Amino acid sequence: MASLDLTVLGEALSAQPPWSDSPFIFFSSCGAGGWSEARIAELLGNVTILQRPVPDATLVSAARSAMRAQARRRRAREDHASLEEALRESAESYRHTVELSGQIPWTAATSGQLLGVDARWYALTGTTAAETLGGGWHGAVHPDDLDVVAKAWREALAGGAGFECDYRVRRADGGFVWFRSRAAPRLAADGRCIRWHGTLEDIDERRAATTRLARMQADLVHVSRLSAMGTMASTLAHELNQPLTAVVNYVRGSRRMLAELEGSAAVRDALVEADRNAVRAGEIVRRVREFVARGEIQRRPENLSALVREACSLALIDARSAGIRYRLDLDSSLGDVFVDRIQIQQVLINLLRNAIEAMPEGSARRIVVQTSRAPLGRCTLKVRDTGPGVSEATLTSLFEPFNTTKGDGMGVGLSISRSIIEAHGGEIWSKPARGGGAEFGFTLALATRLPDVPAVPRIPAST
Repeated sequence: MASLDLTVLGEALSAQPPWSDSPFIFFSSCGAGGWSEARIAELLGNVTILQRPVPDATLVSAARSAMRAQARRRRAREDHASLEEALRESAESYRHTVELSGQIPWTAATSGQLLGVDARWYALTGTTAAETLGGGWHGAVHPDDLDVVAKAWREALAGGAGFECDYRVRRADGGFVWFRSRAAPRLAADGRCIRWHGTLEDIDERRAATTRLARMQADLVHVSRLSAMGTMASTLAHELNQPLTAVVNYVRGSRRMLAELEGSAAVRDALVEADRNAVRAGEIVRRVREFVARGEIQRRPENLSALVREACSLALIDARSAGIRYRLDLDSSLGDVFVDRIQIQQVLINLLRNAIEAMPEGSARRIVVQTSRAPLGRCTLKVRDTGPGVSEATLTSLFEPFNTTKGDGMGVGLSISRSIIEAHGGEIWSKPARGGGAEFGFTLALATRLPDVPAVPRIPAST
């Protein structure tokens, strides 16, 4: 070449076959034309230019240097390819690991704005990137949880510590799923935060299982307490029976000794009253003992009016002293019902006790117990009170286990009452009473039409 035209030379080299990977040595009769070796290497690559005349030793040395340089470049390319392959494999392994774990990765800027999130987020929420990135993800968080999440995220950004928070995310179908979000800052060499990386983990099933376990544990505690109550009541009934019997005997002996004494009429009347009340107390203890007895349901014909009167005498024993007036409106034509007497009395006593507790002191406190005939060979028993009544919101779950409106209630009485009535083939309900208050009622089969229901184990009456 008359002059060193690197552009022409570069075009000539680019026209070489693609398999060519050897260094080139050009001999020129002119200088480098002012071009630096670095610029020549940048334009031509693995090219060496020698100016004639070239001694043999110089040519051999240049050829060896060019071959060594080419070998170094080849190794560098191979190392670079291996590194890229390792990076691709690492990225692919990370992607598979995240997908198998079910977690949704996301990244955020140091300002807290969301930069990116996995495609599964969009499939879950039915949103787009435009609706999510930045601060748009707030729209998918349950309104009740948004303040908690926002506060935890602000504190994490301000302190530079890790972030963790549980909250509900709206699905594309409108329902909500519990997620746990975790994040940590990625730091530069100087300790400065350059980005946040986090994950979203679906914990809905785990949270539901935890809630179920907590409910089961609470139920177990309640059942244990109820069992202890039954045992205690049975023990007390047994222990009180003996001293009450002794009291009755002493009172009656005293009455016989006073029978022949003059001027002891008042004392004799007092002893008669003491005798009557001691016998009454013994009868209450006997009924309590039957009340807490366990065994199989023993259904047989029982006179409904007598059954109701007996239950009322036990439940309303202190009614008059508490300012409660009650009335029995019983249909004597109903005759017998086919029931387990103790269990039906348990239901009635529970309804009467609830009615007493529902009516505040200082107000008109009245209770009406009514029986009447119902279709299909059944009868109805109702208990009405003059309390505040039952709210509409409470009616739907009134007979559910451990649901109570009392501050110190355990919420099992109505649930067990429903189980007893349904085991007898009847139904139980509650509704507002006419004129105010609440009305509870249930149905039973009359003895003339025996229900075709299987025998079931007795529900512990201690509750």
